[in-house]
Amino acid sequence: MGLWLYIHTETVHNRKVAAINSTKVTSETLQISVDSYGAVLAYGGYTLASFATWTKTEGFGNNAQIYRLMEEPVSGFGSNSRGRGECELELVAESDHLFADAGHAIA
Repeated sequence: MGLWLYIHTETVHNRKVAAINSTKVTSETLQISVDSYGAVLAYGGYTLASFATWTKTEGFGNNAQIYRLMEEPVSGFGSNSRGRGECELELVAESDHLFADAGHAIA
């Protein structure tokens, strides 16, 4: 639960929460937050994410989120290089209902 606060204004149990740390959202921060019931996948210029959650109306399930790359990876070595996992992401869309598992949410 505490790891969710690492991501700036992400949804926790269908409620927006303000992040204690205003760190940018990256594939790495999403991967740190996902549990064994979720998934984070790179797909072209997008990142697909699914997190296990529970709602009063739907019970337990997985949501689906689509993020877009806001920065491009910079190849090379040193302080100026940046891998895809370190690029900033922007939330583009989020499901309005839960899915049976991460596979259904991503599909």
